[in-house]
Order: sequence, then structure tokens, then C-alpha cells
Amino acid sequence: MNDFFEFLTQNSVDAAEVIFLMLFSLGIALFQTLIFAGLFNLKFPNWLFFVLSPAIVGISFLIDPSFPLAAVLLLFTSVFVFAIIGMIYSGIQSSKEDKIEREKFNKKHNIPKTTLGQKFLGVLIIAGIFGTFILLAETENLKLLFLIIPGFIILKNIFFPSNKSKFMRLQSILPTSKMDSIAMGMVEVEGDLEEIETIISPYFNKPCIGYYYKIEKESKPDDDGRTTYSTIFSEVKTGKFKIKDETGSVVVDGEGMEYFFDRVDNQQGGKTRYSETYLRHNDYMFLIGYAASDNGKTIIKKGDSDNVFGIAIPRSISFRNKYKPLLDSFLITLFFISLIIIYIILN
Repeated sequence: MNDFFEFLTQNSVDAAEVIFLMLFSLGIALFQTLIFAGLFNLKFPNWLFFVLSPAIVGISFLIDPSFPLAAVLLLFTSVFVFAIIGMIYSGIQSSKEDKIEREKFNKKHNIPKTTLGQKFLGVLIIAGIFGTFILLAETENLKLLFLIIPGFIILKNIFFPSNKSKFMRLQSILPTSKMDSIAMGMVEVEGDLEEIETIISPYFNKPCIGYYYKIEKESKPDDDGRTTYSTIFSEVKTGKFKIKDETGSVVVDGEGMEYFFDRVDNQQGGKTRYSETYLRHNDYMFLIGYAASDNGKTIIKKGDSDNVFGIAIPRSISFRNKYKPLLDSFLITLFFISLIIIYIILN
């Protein structure tokens, strides 16, 4: 270290060279100002470093004519050192602010905290994925991923179908019941909605039978400048209403109902986007739920926790039923072609 310092101080400078170094230090001062104001978010006079840096060079010359070069190098090095420290500091502060904002958001919308068990399960799954990848890489069997990944997707769809998949499967099996002849148990009905309880939507304050409310966050632009939105919060709330056809009407308790259609009735926002979808009086809808007796009158509601209870637009169901056989045939063909390709790759 002493040898390095001696190397820096072995050349003395004259007055003209000191003036040049002081002017050069103004460029360093610009970066110092940006770093301490931007990354450390400190408040200070804009001229501070433009006075301090040249002053350090000048004072070092007054102490010893061989010190100014060392002073400039130290100032130059400090830019990189404080830039790295500043980026780490800024990242930590940003993380803390994001956490505070997220906690406020979760408290406002009554979102429960992630439990320790859920966090542990998430870490376990990630560790399992990385472990599998490393094991396959070490045994030179990465090509097995072409078999493992499709296998997981197929097993997931078979044994853990989404509620929408269950809804669509049920609608293809259940007959559409008339209101005056509904049997107890799972039923499928279709008709116009009649309002019983009015609900006010949370963002646009619209009166409705029920609403689906969604908050989305815009992603950072990709290389082509395109952005996408990801849902950070969603809420569905539905009150009591009636559904009627030409034979009569039945009361529906909307608690726990899911919306299986993609219509957006109101939307607003930029970086954060707010969207609402409504169920309104006289909407013509398709509904699957559990029919039970309530003081001698039929009511449709959610049954057990695994039971399907959802609503959709009839024309979208008709469109799906029309083209579903073609889609199934295409997917089956694609599946067997994929198996052949995987077999060829693995051998």
C-alpha cells in the first residue's frame, strides 16, 4: 500500500497542471452529486461537490505539490465505491418502501398475510425444481425435461382442475332446468336476472347485483417497449337476486359465486389499472349452483367447498360447445405428435 502511495506521489505538478486537475474534478463532482442525490436521496446544495472536489485538489497542492494526482485518483475511485454502495442502499430502501406499501394495500383490502407454512412450501418447491434441474444436468439427462414438464401439466389438469374447468365440464353434462321444475342438488339454469339486494361497487361506485373488482400493475417495458399487466388484487361480491325464465323465478344467494366470463364494464388507470365487471338487472346469464330448500322455497347457492358455483354469458358457452370437439381433437393429435417427438429426442 505504501509503495502504491509513493508511486502516486512521486510526480509533482505545477500551478497550470493543478488548475487542469481542478477543472477535471468538476466532472467527478457531477457524478458525485448524482450519486448522493439520486441513490442516497440526500438533500444538500447543488453546488456542494462542485466546490468541495476542486477544493480538495487545491488544498492537496498547497500541502505538497506531489499530492494532487493522488487526490484526483481518490476522488475518481470514490465515484465507483459510492455508486456501488448507493445502489445497494437504494435497493434496500426501495424494498422497505415496497413492503410498507404492500402491507398498507393488504390491510386496506383485507388480504391475509402469507403464513410461514406457505412460505416454507414455496421455498421447498423452488428448491425441488432447482434440485431436479441440477440432478438432470449432472447426469446429462436434461432432455428428460421434455417428458417431465408435459407430464406435470397433464397430471395437474387431471387431478387438480381449475374451477373454470369444473364449471365447463359440468355444463356439458347437466341438463338445463326450468325454474318451475328444479330438482334438489347441482343444477344448471338460464335466464334473466332480477335485483333483490343492491350492491355498490368499490371503485366506480356503481349500483349492481354483484361485481368482480380487479387491480392490475403494469410491468416494466420489454426490449420492444411492450408492457403487460398482472393482477395484484381481485374481489368478487354478489348479493341475493332472482333468475327467471318463462316458467317462473328462483332466488339465488350469490355469496361465493364466481364469474366465468371476461367482460370489462369499467376500467381506469395507468401504471395501476382498476377494472370492474357487473351483474345487472335484466342481464341474461347461465348459472350452475346447488339447489336447496329454504322454508319450503327453492334457493340456489354454493354447496360444499368443492362444489361449482358460477355464472357465465350463454353465448360464450354456446360458442365453446360448438368448437370444443374440434379443439379436443386438435389437442389429442398434438399430444401424440409430442410423444413421438419426445421419444425421438430421448433416443
